[in-house]
Amino acid sequence: MAVRKSYRRLSFLTDIRGIKNAVGEMKGKGHPKQPQLNTQYIPAPGAAVLNEQWFRDTITEKIEKHPLNAMEYPFAGERIFDKPLVSFVRGDDPIFLQYKKIIGPHHLAPQEWMSWQAGNNGVPAPLAGDLSVVSFVMPITERTRQENAAMAEWPSERWAHTRLLGEIFSQAMVREIVACLMGRGVLAVAPDVTPMMRKQRYPGVGWASPWSHRHIAYAAGLGTFGMHDFLITEKGAAHRCGSFIVNLRLRPDRSRPENIHANCLQHNGVKCLECAAQCPVKAIDEKGHDKETCYQRVSKSLAYCNKHYHIFIYGCGLCSVGVPCSAGIPVKK
Repeated sequence: MAVRKSYRRLSFLTDIRGIKNAVGEMKGKGHPKQPQLNTQYIPAPGAAVLNEQWFRDTITEKIEKHPLNAMEYPFAGERIFDKPLVSFVRGDDPIFLQYKKIIGPHHLAPQEWMSWQAGNNGVPAPLAGDLSVVSFVMPITERTRQENAAMAEWPSERWAHTRLLGEIFSQAMVREIVACLMGRGVLAVAPDVTPMMRKQRYPGVGWASPWSHRHIAYAAGLGTFGMHDFLITEKGAAHRCGSFIVNLRLRPDRSRPENIHANCLQHNGVKCLECAAQCPVKAIDEKGHDKETCYQRVSKSLAYCNKHYHIFIYGCGLCSVGVPCSAGIPVKK
C-alpha cells in the first residue's frame, strides 16, 4: 500500500513521458530527429530481402520481444499487445483520394507524407505508385480486455497503461523500422512521429488527425468499422493500429470489403448494440457514434487516470470490451 500511495505522485507534473506523449500528439513536438537516408548504401551479400514477409516477421518479432511492449508497476512484465496482423496497401490506391472527401481534405495521402521526407533528405519525391503503406493491428491482451470490461464508468488501470505505454512502444517500434530502412537506402516515414501529426478540431469533423491508422487498416483489408467506430478485425476491436509508408512496391495480400461495416452485427440487420450499452455517456445509439460526446467523456478521464493510477493519460475503450466483437469477428446467429 505504501508503494501504491507514493508511486509517481502528482503525475500531472511528474509523469514526464506521459506529458511528452500528449505534447507530441497535440502539437507534433518532442519527437526524436528523423533518420537520414543513406544514399550510398550497398547491400551486403546475403542481405535480407525487404519484401512482404520481411515486414511481417520484423513487426511480429518486435511485438514478441521488444522490452517496451511491457507494462510497468503494478503489472511489471505483463505484455501490452499480442501477435499482430500485418498487411499492405499501394500508395496510389484510389481510396486515399476518397479519404480526402470521406474524412476530409486534412487527411494527407501517402505521397504527401513521403514528399515531406524526401525534402528532408534532398532527394526527389517518389511517385505514388512506387509507395506502399505497411499497416498493422496489435491486439490488446485478454487480461486487459477483461479488466476493462469489468469497469462501468472509467478505464481500468491496465487499459490506461496500454493507452500510454502502448503508444510509446508503437512509436518506438516504427521509428526503429524506419531508421533501419533509411539506413538501407529505402526512403520511409512514420506519420506518427513527424511535426505534421497534430490533433486538432476540423470543421464538420471534430477532433481528428491528418493520418488515421484505423482507415489505413481498413484500406489494407484488416477489418471494417463497427457502431463504435472501432475497427473490427479477426482479432477483434480491442487493439491499437499503426502504419508507416515505404518507397517499395509491396503486394497487397488482403481484399477489403466494399461494405465498410461488414463485420458489425448491428449494421447488418442483427440486433446487438452491446457497445452502446457499455458506453457510460450514451455516445452510441442506433444512429451511430457521437464523437463529440465521446471526446468530452474521454477528456475527463485524464483527471481520473492521474488521481487513481498516477499516469498522465486519457482513455476509455469500454465500448470495445465485453461485447461480441471484442476479440474477433462476431458470428451472425
